[in-house]
Amino acid sequence: MRLMYATDPRWEVKVDRSLDHRFGSRQPIRSLRSFRYLCSKGYLTHLEGDRYQLTDLARINLLQEMVKRRKPDGKWRVVVFDIPEKLRQNRNVFRHHLINLGFRMKQQSVWVSPLPCEDLVALVVKYHGLGQFVELIVGKDVPLRTTAVVRVGRE
Repeated sequence: MRLMYATDPRWEVKVDRSLDHRFGSRQPIRSLRSFRYLCSKGYLTHLEGDRYQLTDLARINLLQEMVKRRKPDGKWRVVVFDIPEKLRQNRNVFRHHLINLGFRMKQQSVWVSPLPCEDLVALVVKYHGLGQFVELIVGKDVPLRTTAVVRVGRE
């Protein structure tokens, strides 16, 4: 048994059973155990026939691998969030996922990245249920340093 997967939007996994006919080989048995393990832990869901789909949990665990293939496109992604203190654990895990996506911290709740990863940020936000606390801004020119002139004087 061999797992074949494609990087299409549906994240479908197709099982190739052409290797099951080998006599005396333990490889199909090991592959089957691994496959069943992935299904039991919630990484795969059965669609029909020999087709399976990766779950959000599996996609979250593959963030670093998915970002490795992406190249900067000249735009900046800025994630701004204000997650309440009662969701501290979600906030910390969200920051960890931003690091995996290639974001760098500008301030505690402002993170920037040159990589095209809007879909993955949306996946992480949806997975943790933080939609009302997170904003994603995409733009060509993102001023990383701003200077403000403040005048204090008598009137």
